[in-house]
Amino acid sequence: MGAGAARNPIASNCRHGRAIMASRAFTPQRLARAGSAPATLPAAVVIALFVLLARGGAFLTEHIDSDEWSYILMGADVAKGHLPFVHQFDLKPPVVFLLFGAVIATFGKSLLAIRLIGALAVFTAAFFTFLIARRATGAWPALAAALMSVALCSGTLGLDTSSELPAIAFMMPATWLLVRRETVTLADAALCGLLVSLAVLTRTNLAVVALAFGLLLLALAVMRPARCARHAWLAYGLAGLVPLAMLTLVYALAGELATFRLAMIDVPLAYSGQLSALDVLRLHAAQYYYTAQLAPLIYVPTTLLALAGMGASLPLLVRHRRDPDKAWFALVQWTGMVAVLASLLIGGAAYPHYWLQVMPFLAIFAALAFPAASRLGRLAPSAVVGAAALAASPVIAVLVTGTAQTVKLAANPDSADHSIHDAAQWIRARGGTGSPVWALHMHLALFYLDTPPLSRAGVYPSNLSRKAIIDTLADHDYVGHDEIGRIMASTPRFIVTDSMGRGRAWVRDAGRDIDGWLGARYRLVRRMGQVEIYERI
Repeated sequence: MGAGAARNPIASNCRHGRAIMASRAFTPQRLARAGSAPATLPAAVVIALFVLLARGGAFLTEHIDSDEWSYILMGADVAKGHLPFVHQFDLKPPVVFLLFGAVIATFGKSLLAIRLIGALAVFTAAFFTFLIARRATGAWPALAAALMSVALCSGTLGLDTSSELPAIAFMMPATWLLVRRETVTLADAALCGLLVSLAVLTRTNLAVVALAFGLLLLALAVMRPARCARHAWLAYGLAGLVPLAMLTLVYALAGELATFRLAMIDVPLAYSGQLSALDVLRLHAAQYYYTAQLAPLIYVPTTLLALAGMGASLPLLVRHRRDPDKAWFALVQWTGMVAVLASLLIGGAAYPHYWLQVMPFLAIFAALAFPAASRLGRLAPSAVVGAAALAASPVIAVLVTGTAQTVKLAANPDSADHSIHDAAQWIRARGGTGSPVWALHMHLALFYLDTPPLSRAGVYPSNLSRKAIIDTLADHDYVGHDEIGRIMASTPRFIVTDSMGRGRAWVRDAGRDIDGWLGARYRLVRRMGQVEIYERI
């Protein structure tokens, strides 16, 4: 009987079946090795190709976001050999202006070169997102995270070269340096500090991240000295001071240290006090709701996957003694993401493009959903397929629309709208070179005309109506308290604005009768696309 039971074909088949199922189980390791996992170079090629397809169709588009035009005007001033803020002001740290200035000095008035800054920044952030996620998830989920980060930075937001893109191009390599090996060395910490400093000098709000990473290294050195060089936190801090010290020295030697302080400290502090953190949170929540409705295939799947990955990472933090490597990885990602979000809440304003700074971290958490799905036993195959479908959704959505636009532009480069350039050329032909031009909007025209704004504070035109900015600048004798009134009293020869009324709107918000003023003194002489040109009667 015993021998017969041992040879029972039903029992034997059951045991054999369980053995097969065990050998084919969806473990994180099996998921990482599934198929032929992409090596670093092939993954970089895939990411680069996706960046070009997703963003290439907008490389020659003039009108994406008006912030970029202000960076171009500031960069053009830098290209002439001037320090940022000395001759004109915009509310951003200097690195983005220095970057634009270097590109303009090298390539001239090339919108393509400026857009390639953004493409390179997105590629850099996505590539390091891949390297970071691969440490915890394996290559395929990491590649999915990288492509998702490209999609998130190239969908309804981010097709222009906004300051957030160079910032994350510095921030993600810095984050990778903290997790790339089991022990944080002095060199890793120092280079991390340098990169974070450059990110802060591109987006001031990221100072919160700089502080958070510094405190994290200090805590690691004290609590887990075997995992961190004893003075890693000090190396991080000292290296981070280098870019700021160099800029401070340059401005001091130029006799413009007060201007540097005004632009880097006084005005940002005044601006950040406009709204409470709760008001900013409400605005971001409302904007996310409406943005997700506009692009549900991009934002909804990413949100679901990221939330799943966040949930899966929490046990790693709780059971940190069991697997300290994974716990440290999760802690770094949580620190980076929470610090960025906190910095947005205290920024005094809320705009959707601010989210670009947190997108790579969301993509990394989305990647963590894959190994979590693979541990769900019998549900693992379905869960992994579901996670893959969610990850593919934003990538495919952006790829379809982006590729169509890129192919169209490649086939016919002249199809790109050049209304602002054409308007500037019309003003030039009209004898407007050297004539005062007030750009209420469409201020890229000033770049094409080689003419500065009529106010040092008017690089971004509506800054003249923002009391937090204009009053702070005026209190330091940078400009007058009533720059709008001064410009209107001077009756410039040309007024450039837009047919949608955005240029007039901010002047009305400042309490000025811009419509009556234009009607009494100017006539509409040209309309090109959305650009309107008024000439003094």
